[in-house]
Amino acid sequence: VLRYGVVVIPGQNLTRADQVALSAKLGEVVVLPQSFEGLDPEPGLPAIQRVTNFWANGTWKGNAHSIGAYWHQDGQFWPRSHRHILSMLHCQAAPKEGGQTGFADLQAALATLSAPLRARAGRASIAASVRHIADFTRNGVEADLALFDETVHPLVDSMPQSAVADLGDARAGEATLYLGSPHMRTVGLPPGEGSTLLRLLFQHATSPSFTYYHHWTPGDIVIWDNVQTLHTAFR
Repeated sequence: VLRYGVVVIPGQNLTRADQVALSAKLGEVVVLPQSFEGLDPEPGLPAIQRVTNFWANGTWKGNAHSIGAYWHQDGQFWPRSHRHILSMLHCQAAPKEGGQTGFADLQAALATLSAPLRARAGRASIAASVRHIADFTRNGVEADLALFDETVHPLVDSMPQSAVADLGDARAGEATLYLGSPHMRTVGLPPGEGSTLLRLLFQHATSPSFTYYHHWTPGDIVIWDNVQTLHTAFR
């Protein structure tokens, strides 16, 4: 996962408990506050975030229900010391059409920026807050939102040293874009210039040269590294 950014493992049939156990083998399991979870917790397994059109009791939520339907990085609201998060989705049912998940390679996107645009990005950061994430604030209670302070990430960042130390290659410290999501505030540049820069970087990073769209088949597991990739859900 750390070498390629996104890994697809087809043909699996994990229980919810199996999925949590697999996550634990990859690192510390992150559990978000229940009010961030769309008021649809997985019974007995708070580490599972249900990305589905069905409630936990099996009833239909409706076609309009969606989570994460915009380009973003999970964990952008954590401080830099804790924001190196892997995410995992396991498909148990899929529609005949639609429902893809898109991924964008932020390292490749940075490598192809023009020198002037890269220099501008190098002077700016994003200020990330859970209060700017609609999926969380839609149902999030103040006590849960207050657990997370606003945190700042440079737009031109690097792969964490500790996360890649076991790979045995030279990826530690490699440069990558870190964009968070389009809703975040930029710092280091005038407000209008910063928001324009963030929009341009998202347009560049999510262009066809740097994206992969996964068409789900039941049994698929997809694991991705949120430092070096963006992702988005599609209906």
